[in-house]
Amino acid sequence: MLTCVESKLDLDAYFQEQMARPKRYEGQLSPTFQKALEDYHAGITEEDCDFYHTIDLGDGRLRTGAWDLRGHEEVYLGCCDVTVKRVIEAGPASGFLSAYMASKGADLVVFDLPFGGGPELVPFAEANMGELAASGRQSMKRLRNSWWYTKRKLGFQACAIYGDIYDPPKDIGRFDISVFGAILLHLSNPFRALQALSAITNDTVIVTDVWNAFSPETGAGANSLRKAHMIFAPSALPSGIVHWWGLSPEAICHMLERLGFPNATVTNHVPKNMPSAPPMFTVVARRAAR
Repeated sequence: MLTCVESKLDLDAYFQEQMARPKRYEGQLSPTFQKALEDYHAGITEEDCDFYHTIDLGDGRLRTGAWDLRGHEEVYLGCCDVTVKRVIEAGPASGFLSAYMASKGADLVVFDLPFGGGPELVPFAEANMGELAASGRQSMKRLRNSWWYTKRKLGFQACAIYGDIYDPPKDIGRFDISVFGAILLHLSNPFRALQALSAITNDTVIVTDVWNAFSPETGAGANSLRKAHMIFAPSALPSGIVHWWGLSPEAICHMLERLGFPNATVTNHVPKNMPSAPPMFTVVARRAAR
């Protein structure tokens, strides 16, 4: 049930309540809920945000983030046409790709962690996990703020929902395309995440991720391209706290084949504005004919 305060939704109370419910996080796509989300974030400033993407805010200012995907959007998405497609984007970060897909005519829904939620943390015996969990929750709040700030500044159209990626809300309907933009490496169970969203995807799943240890430059060699590999916890602290897996593209293809998306293509690329960035790959997998 949605909690009302002076005819406005209390979003913090909503997400606290939903964590304990059997059918969780429903009702978010209603116009009332989307308006409440917009109002909740209306007063945020750049100082309230952490920008993951480099974004031209449209007023001559450039916010610099860890990833600069400008001019690389089409390749990053595997040259998949999102025009007039209903798209769900998991883990939208600061909204750079959200803005791009919306500008191409996608009917976009982004899906991220709920209010008060933080990233799944790889256990490190030597780390203060409670302290890191609290820091992660704060970081996710600031990252969510950046998405809403970007949306407000650029004026693109998209809905946002929040919840458990392994158990998405049951009332969000079906999608033509689901997009996983470099988030599977951050999840303890990437297969379950693919399974959950592919179950509500009619046509195409797009997965972009980092080559990591499978890059030919690090000695894995071309033979690894033919093998479905996953490396557990490939990175040391501090970044390793949210880096669960190094995945090969063939591992992604194999998972998606089992989920009914056997028709896959793989492309390799490096963002053109980040020549020193790790190589990336994109898998575009289409559902088998029924």
